[in-house]
Amino acid sequence: MAEKTHRTMDDFAQACGVSRPTLSKYFDDPASVKPATRARIEAALRSSDYQPNLFARNLNRKRTRNIGIVVP
Repeated sequence: MAEKTHRTMDDFAQACGVSRPTLSKYFDDPASVKPATRARIEAALRSSDYQPNLFARNLNRKRTRNIGIVVP
């Protein structure tokens, strides 16, 4: 059985030809990145299996943007 490797954001940014902060900015707000750069990132996303780790992002930000509701 092949060992599953995890691609990091740094690996994916290097494959796209952009910096890690630019890639992070794209995931936060795609409209804030130049159209040519956005197209490069989106093309790389379509051709790869990269998925941002939302759990890690929320740990880093110390907020989840989720609301819990308790109904008695």
